[in-house]
Amino acid sequence: MRKEQMKRNGIWIGIGIWLMCYSFFSCYDENNSFGDDLVETSFRKIFVDSCTVTVSSSIIDSVETNGKGCSLVGKYTHPLWGSVSASTYLPYETPSYATSVERNVRLDSMVLSFNYAGYFIGDTLQPLRVRVHRLQERVITNDNDYIYSHTSFAYDPTPLATYTFVPSPHDKRPVEIRLDDTLGEEMLTRLHNRDDGVSGDRFQDYFKGLVVIPDETCQNAVSILVNDTSSVIILRYHIENESESEEECTIKPNINNQFYHIDHNRSQTLLDGYPEKNVEIASSDLENRGFLFGGLGWYATLSFPHLNNIMQLGERVVVESAYLKIHPEPGTWSESNELPDSLYLYIVDRNNVVTDAVTDYLGEEVQRATFEEDNSIVGNNYYYFDVTEFMQEELGAFGQYKHSLRLVFDDETYTQTFRNLTICDQASRYPISLQLTFQVYESY
Repeated sequence: MRKEQMKRNGIWIGIGIWLMCYSFFSCYDENNSFGDDLVETSFRKIFVDSCTVTVSSSIIDSVETNGKGCSLVGKYTHPLWGSVSASTYLPYETPSYATSVERNVRLDSMVLSFNYAGYFIGDTLQPLRVRVHRLQERVITNDNDYIYSHTSFAYDPTPLATYTFVPSPHDKRPVEIRLDDTLGEEMLTRLHNRDDGVSGDRFQDYFKGLVVIPDETCQNAVSILVNDTSSVIILRYHIENESESEEECTIKPNINNQFYHIDHNRSQTLLDGYPEKNVEIASSDLENRGFLFGGLGWYATLSFPHLNNIMQLGERVVVESAYLKIHPEPGTWSESNELPDSLYLYIVDRNNVVTDAVTDYLGEEVQRATFEEDNSIVGNNYYYFDVTEFMQEELGAFGQYKHSLRLVFDDETYTQTFRNLTICDQASRYPISLQLTFQVYESY
């Protein structure tokens, strides 16, 4: 009898322990910081992809294009944003000339020789026609050693050469443009005679450099290398009365001061009438679009004005995950105007000052957008960012404490290419979207 009573007591003790454990675990949620209080909490998990995202486009005040080791030349017309053209300015260093003054020399040719840097935009099956002019002003940098894309220097209106070629951006062979022999003969004579007017720093006063300008009919642009072996001027000459006497004098570009100048024709486009800098244009004024444009310096700002509305759904709201999905607008890119490889997001305050960056999951590097490509369905290509941490910190922010996101290219894309991206706001067929998963707690 006593054994049976002990057995029944053991059963009740076991049930009691089980109930205690059940009670503990039913109120504990490892994702809930209030779980330690052992107060039962009910919550709902909600997914939405219709949070309001506003889009605007702005332009960087100035783009520095000097000293990049490469330059742009040519012209490209975008279906929405107008035509952009790039002219390459090439100042030169004093050459080293070694042929003895006792010998007689005769010019064979004077050429501008350059190699492609690999980037192109536009139809490279079409010819690229350029003019090469002699500069009349020395190319100088500002106090910060910069030269901006809107800068230009005077040049002789009569070209030293006009040249037409079909670009081959991946060809390793140099392109050579023969320059006017009159200049070549004069320069060779003065160098050979050790003329003081072309020695030392005085050479830059005598020969201020070249500018390569695309023809208005051009439909493409390419990047060219600017270094000790590319964008050089080569004086080819021979020594008279000597066999196998071909000689060369290579004049190297001033790498720090070379730059490219940009002209942007925005007439009859959505940008017509807006200032060329210090401007922010809402997507509603650009037919529900925003855009980025390398060389010109355009970037987009993304804001989330109604994010805090989800806080009204319960006693406490917690963002679990947030992904930003950005579609390139179909028809604004092609094989001749390829989509950018990289996109980045920076955090800006109400004064449009960058305060931080959207980083990777380790928080160590600026996050690079992931690109998902699916050309089988129109509009199904997109970039996406994980903006969970940003949304978690932004939820509940008001007034001066609210932030936006700046969508940009990297520095190389802005300063060495015409790469561009056109995106759509939420009123369009291919809308940008914020995919938000959050938990709503009904009570603490």
